[in-house]
Amino acid sequence: MNFAPVDWVIVVTYLAASLAIGLAGRKYVGSTAHFLVAGRELGTWIGVATLAATEIGTITFMYNSELGYRYGFAALSAALISGVVMIFVGRTGFVIRRLRELRLMTVPEYFEVKYSRGLRILTGLLVALGGILNMGVFLKIEGEFLTVTSGLNSRYLIPTMIAILLLELIYTTVGGMVSVVITDYLQYVLLSVATIIITLYAVHFAGWHTMVDRVEKLMGPSGFNPIVAPKFGFSFLVWQILLWFAIHTCWQTTAMRMFATRSPEVSKRVMTWTGFIFLGRGMLPMLWGIAALVLFGHGPMSNGVPQAVVQGRVMAPIDAMPAMLSQILGTGIRGIVVAGMLAATMSVNSSYLLGWSAVISQDVIAPLRRVSGKAPLGDKGELFVNRVCNACVGLFLIFWGLYYTPPGAVYLYLNITGTIFLAGAFVCVVGGLYWRRANVAGGYLAMLMGAIGAIVPFFVLHRSESFSGFASFGLATAGLLVGSLIGSRSKRTIAEVKL
Repeated sequence: MNFAPVDWVIVVTYLAASLAIGLAGRKYVGSTAHFLVAGRELGTWIGVATLAATEIGTITFMYNSELGYRYGFAALSAALISGVVMIFVGRTGFVIRRLRELRLMTVPEYFEVKYSRGLRILTGLLVALGGILNMGVFLKIEGEFLTVTSGLNSRYLIPTMIAILLLELIYTTVGGMVSVVITDYLQYVLLSVATIIITLYAVHFAGWHTMVDRVEKLMGPSGFNPIVAPKFGFSFLVWQILLWFAIHTCWQTTAMRMFATRSPEVSKRVMTWTGFIFLGRGMLPMLWGIAALVLFGHGPMSNGVPQAVVQGRVMAPIDAMPAMLSQILGTGIRGIVVAGMLAATMSVNSSYLLGWSAVISQDVIAPLRRVSGKAPLGDKGELFVNRVCNACVGLFLIFWGLYYTPPGAVYLYLNITGTIFLAGAFVCVVGGLYWRRANVAGGYLAMLMGAIGAIVPFFVLHRSESFSGFASFGLATAGLLVGSLIGSRSKRTIAEVKL
């Protein structure tokens, strides 16, 4: 056990405070709009804090550090792309400004506004599928961080992570977006402190020049140049640019923050400032991974990467960073860092639970009720359905998330599962907003071909993530173009839509 009593006191105190603060948000929830988009009252700085906390979790630090461990400084290209694209979207208002003007609550809702109710239901199903599969690996990876860093016996991994998920589920189900935003602010402060501490310790103990020398010796030019890196290359960079444009505009949890802002102009400012945080979100954990490679990367080679050896025990690359923290952090500091990481975990998981359950309730169940001729549920009924969906998603994650192990680098797995719906959704949203000819036939083809382009090459033919992602966006674009050109013209433009 690496934890001293003071470390446990810090962690338990934080968890209790988060639950109490989250439950306090219940009294502000009076409607579905409050539950899902916090009444659309977020200002710039609260918006930045909640968006950053939503998209920076333990899983984020784990997969980015693994990417640094496996591919060296070449991995920084992915982080650079994510931040620069986000700043561009924020400065220009590309897509997000127009979506915010429509006062939406979910991304698939736009598909009924522009295309058809049937396409909204299909999109909702694909968004829920891709999102839940994406989130499915979170618990296990986050649990590995906690057990490796604290020294907790691995047999306690499952009950510990179930307990944490249940805490998140309780306040998210009760208070919705209001509780998530309130807790996000506290969690953002803690994870920021943890990020700074880890970076200082990692670079100090590994040494900057030693990190550069180690990558050069093990990987040569491919450790610095993403074009020649074996898992990267030109197609990877193009896919990453397209993917991050799609994430920053159509990823449900990100979009919900834009929908919760006071105005389109506020959404642009939130996106712009968060973009600078996103640069550090990826680059700093990648440096931690390189530091772990220096300290522990002396094991047998596996796929061209040395496995980590910690006190005679061989560990997978993704566990190298938490193993490093268990060795270099002192008593008290270790507790603060783990509390910060749990803050990141709770922030991401609560937001994702709300995001995917909102899609199921608002974009699958509610439209199907209208198709069958049933009366609307009203605010109380919709709140109940949202809370039930939230609980069901959480229960699924307990059984799926703790047992499924993704193949290869976790970052690439998360990218490809997100692409299942992001390729088609991004193409349809951009086409609908900026191309008058986009129609229902094109929308259906884009969503279906985008999903096929991600699923078949990767899961069936076992092609690389880069190839599958590139194919998904290409097929989705072709589907929208072909379907829209051969089908009937759309009868309304987005400027003519009034919700």
